[in-house]
Amino acid sequence: MWSDSDGERELAMMYRPDCSSDFVLMDERMIASASRAAVSPPISQLNVSKSSRVHIGPKFVSVTQKVRNTEEIKGQLLGLELVSSQNTRKIRCSIAVFVCWALIVTVGLSFYVFHYALSKNEARLDLDIHEPWYLRRGDWQAMRPYTMDFLELPVSFVIIGHTVTQYCNQKYDCIKKIINVQKSHLDARFEDIGPNFLISGNGIVFEGRGANVLSTMLKGWNRRSITIMFLGDYRTDKTTPAQFEHLDILLNQLVKQGVLRPDYTILGQCQVKPLTVSPGRNILKELKDFQHWNSENAHLCLPG
Repeated sequence: MWSDSDGERELAMMYRPDCSSDFVLMDERMIASASRAAVSPPISQLNVSKSSRVHIGPKFVSVTQKVRNTEEIKGQLLGLELVSSQNTRKIRCSIAVFVCWALIVTVGLSFYVFHYALSKNEARLDLDIHEPWYLRRGDWQAMRPYTMDFLELPVSFVIIGHTVTQYCNQKYDCIKKIINVQKSHLDARFEDIGPNFLISGNGIVFEGRGANVLSTMLKGWNRRSITIMFLGDYRTDKTTPAQFEHLDILLNQLVKQGVLRPDYTILGQCQVKPLTVSPGRNILKELKDFQHWNSENAHLCLPG
């Protein structure tokens, strides 16, 4: 066993920096010399004492470094994986196309919701008349309308006409005639039976299109009036008191339900379409007794 001083002298003597030495002492470390001509004898045993700076054998240090592309980092900040700057224009175009389609879809959905979905919430108004002489569409087996358009309520006019069909005063006979009227109006592309209501010879009131549905009887008047037709040809057919009693009840209920303005006006069809016959002289004569009837243009109605 040697001391520190002996060891240092021995090492200085054994490993002097010359061309014949295998090791060179530099900075207190032994480094193999460039010459490998002589092979040092093997050391079978080595004892080191009172020294903390000794390392025997090779020592390896592993260094790991990750290099990231600048374009990739920028792309990740945008939520995109960019490979090169050439993709920037393509991505911008894709975003622009996506935004355009999103706007188109939004506008389309908005149009559908406000124009169709909300309009489907409208329904035919029931007048809450529960009398044996008042028949709703289901009571006379009306066919479904092809389309329905609704009135902006209240309206200001009531137009009275006649169907110029055979007179009827029996319930089931009148139902057959009403169904035939609807079929003929559908064939004429009216989309449904034409008037809002119809009245038979014995005073039965039939719900036609309904109280708040747009009729198709008089161009220029459909959106501002309720049309009521009497079944028959009243150039010659006689009227009955029940017809006008029930007409008066119907009109009062239309005002109550907000369909008609309280100051509404009653007109014969020939008054708004001069030089025609409808509703016929026998009905026109009875209308003159109604408070809301207006005699304007009555002289232009043909007697038939």
